[in-house]
Amino acid sequence: MISRALLRGQLYALAATSIWSTNYIIGRLLRDSVTPATISASRALVASVPLVGWLLITQGWPRPARPVLRQLIVLGFLGIFASQYLTYLALHWSLATNAIILNAASPLVTAGLAVAAGFFPFSRGLFVGLLISAIGAAAVTALGAGTGGRLEMDPGALFIIASMVTWAFYNLGVQRLSGDLPPLWITTGAMLAGFPFLLGVIAVERPPHLVDTVRTHLPVLAYLAIGPSAVAYACWNAAVRDLGASYAMMFNNLLPIFGMLLGGLVLHERVTAVQMLASGFIIAGIVIAYRALPVTPAPARAPGRGAARSPGGAPS
Repeated sequence: MISRALLRGQLYALAATSIWSTNYIIGRLLRDSVTPATISASRALVASVPLVGWLLITQGWPRPARPVLRQLIVLGFLGIFASQYLTYLALHWSLATNAIILNAASPLVTAGLAVAAGFFPFSRGLFVGLLISAIGAAAVTALGAGTGGRLEMDPGALFIIASMVTWAFYNLGVQRLSGDLPPLWITTGAMLAGFPFLLGVIAVERPPHLVDTVRTHLPVLAYLAIGPSAVAYACWNAAVRDLGASYAMMFNNLLPIFGMLLGGLVLHERVTAVQMLASGFIIAGIVIAYRALPVTPAPARAPGRGAARSPGGAPS
């Protein structure tokens, strides 16, 4: 019989994954009315300001053992500016379904970089998993833009791949900084540090009627800040608490499924054989790779309190 904690953790993991998948659907819906930097900046501002106020009230100002401002600026650039901006930029060309399928491989990108950085030892299983997932990613990139019998390259997929790489470096930076700051302060600090970069891009984009656009789409922009940025992360943390990091990460495999369902229902995107095949390769690669990861990070190089067998982090 399934324990209450196990069932609760599974529900939390399902909720987090399903909420994260809506980020791509909404980004695709807004592509012609709101610029990528406007979406990212609104999301960062609406999420970070209330959170920093709540942290100051409940926990007080953090006192890290060493200066962390430079590291937070780097994390803000990588995770909040580069990764999120590239994702919303990709959705101008890429189908939401393709973007979600590709992003399912994000934990493996981080795992590969973690091995290169010495956080985890190299293993044959991890290499095989990365290779299999790379085949799936290559298929959806090269052939995923077509519908029906017509196959075309998906140009937005290249931006999704770039966003996964920047997100991977962000996760490794979070692990390094986790010994100096609590996780919520790292997240909040990165959001605030990334906001000026996004403002700079807005100045370059020069979107017309910016205030009116934000006002018109405020409910949707607020949802992106509250849902994928706050509620989903809270659910995910609860899932890791109840299930453990390695078990919870398996629910990331459901992203392509949610992507196909929501892409079809909301955006009327047709599910193709290429997308199904690519999803299968990516999911299989994740399962093989994560079975090969050690229970704990390599002790000689592990600088922080990173969770065991969870190098991938969550979607942006």
